[in-house]
Amino acid sequence: MRNELKKFDWHVYGLTLDDFSYTQELIKKIIDNQNSELEEKIKNLKDQYKGKSENESEILGEIISDLGHYNYVNNQFLWHFALTRAQGVFEGILKQEFFPDKNLIGLKKKMIFVKGLKYRIEDSDYSEIIEWGKLRNALAHFPPEKYRPGLLNEDDVNEYIDLVKKVLSYLIEEKETRCNNV
Repeated sequence: MRNELKKFDWHVYGLTLDDFSYTQELIKKIIDNQNSELEEKIKNLKDQYKGKSENESEILGEIISDLGHYNYVNNQFLWHFALTRAQGVFEGILKQEFFPDKNLIGLKKKMIFVKGLKYRIEDSDYSEIIEWGKLRNALAHFPPEKYRPGLLNEDDVNEYIDLVKKVLSYLIEEKETRCNNV
């Protein structure tokens, strides 16, 4: 491994809540590009099969079905990556804002540490974030098979991001209130 990769020195401006939107937009662009490529492939195939026999038309239908399926599978995996990055951004903002000089490992430890500083995280939000963390860990440490990506989709990732943005907004607002009262 190159030495530059061992430094983890990639922050200049710091993480913000905008990093969540950036992640969502990036994945959507990639999926849109893949979907456009699929449409182009299908258009070209249909042009190639124009005027062919009924049997060859059935073959075309199967090819298009397969292409659509594998495109769908690829897109599902992109939402796995989005969830992984979103959790990383969440944990990174916690570190950046509440314990920049500590190297805590694990989502739960980080959230417990923040709560230990007497910051409030609703129990229901805490529990839900831990559940999402379990899913992210499962996807990262024992990922689904290549053609069976699981059920995670854009709505799920959006739900997670809405949750962590809400929690971070409350925490940062509480921190600013504390700083202004000192």
